[in-house]
Amino acid sequence: MSADLDSAKYVSFVTYKKDGTPVAAPVWVVPFESGYAFTTDPDSFKIKRLRNDARATLTVCNARGKVTEGTVVHIGAAVVLDEDDAKKVAMLIRKKYAIGAKLLGVYSLVKKLKGSGTTAGEAAIKVTLS
Repeated sequence: MSADLDSAKYVSFVTYKKDGTPVAAPVWVVPFESGYAFTTDPDSFKIKRLRNDARATLTVCNARGKVTEGTVVHIGAAVVLDEDDAKKVAMLIRKKYAIGAKLLGVYSLVKKLKGSGTTAGEAAIKVTLS
């Protein structure tokens, strides 16, 4: 486990397209079963990319995903968690990011009521560091 990831507010999660192009996304992350996990939409491109390539990196970043030069890049492998583990991760996220999670919950409810797709947090991804 890594102290910088344990205390990070945001982490840049990088996965790879079929052609090897890296794609980064800032996420909230929590320690989970000897790795780090976060919630996401089950139809997200993050999950689709992982089905082709399990390689992933985690790097502390700001809310917009900007990584400060010289920040440690943690290399690992990612997996999509089952429904039970996804619920555990969602609970840990709500605990660590209480205010933000409540705001996201309100946003997700409004989105769902408007019929504009699924809401984030119904799936979870875990990265085990190499």
